Amino acid sequence: MHNFRCMFRVFQKTLLFTSLLLILGACQLFRSGPPEVKLNLSRKYLTEIPDYVFNMTELTELNLHNNKLTSIPPEIKNLKNLKKLILSRNEIDSLPDEIGLLPNLEVLSLKANKIKSLPPSIGLLKNLELLRLNFNLLTTIPPELCELDSLSHLYLQYNDITHLPEEFGQLEGLIELFIGWNDIRELPKSFYQLPHLNTLDMAYAGANIKIEYPICLMQSIETLYIDRNTLNFAPRCLEVRANGVRFNLILR
Repeated sequence: MHNFRCMFRVFQKTLLFTSLLLILGACQLFRSGPPEVKLNLSRKYLTEIPDYVFNMTELTELNLHNNKLTSIPPEIKNLKNLKKLILSRNEIDSLPDEIGLLPNLEVLSLKANKIKSLPPSIGLLKNLELLRLNFNLLTTIPPELCELDSLSHLYLQYNDITHLPEEFGQLEGLIELFIGWNDIRELPKSFYQLPHLNTLDMAYAGANIKIEYPICLMQSIETLYIDRNTLNFAPRCLEVRANGVRFNLILR
């Protein structure tokens, strides 16, 4: 009888321990959410996205880096769960309106393509945090892009941009902004109202770009990349701040 009681107690403890493990596992699954589903098709010499990709509606990350793609079909809208879309180093010259129908997209890389303009629907990507558009053929930025409330990192360098939208200051979440190597003549007044901008690259942003005094009031900026010619015609406060703390002035 004594042995039976001992065995029963061991059984009870084992059952309790197993139950706890199951509960902890369920809690962990609840916290982490559904599993990430990734598809890497980089460097496959693709000239178009395979049809089967658009049936993989559970995809959360799609990597098409360094292929030969020239366009993105409207079927991209099927991938509603995408969080990360990498299309860098292709030959894409335009984006479909359906690019704005990816409600969960957080990262979009279009670096090193041949894109000349962006569709207004780009402004529908309300969860987008990082957008790479550097090394393209852009001349303008649609005002709808300024509706991206979650955008914190924006890379526009090495394009042919002549001006930024008047609404640019609406991008209040911006932390990093790279606009160097463009043809910008003047920054919109709202630009100087970006409250959280920490890193700004405006080296060679425009041969005749004008930087106004309000940049002196942008105390959140801690790192500024700039070329000597632009600095020569910028408010003196930039060089004064460079002699202080928490401000890195880097000449390029």
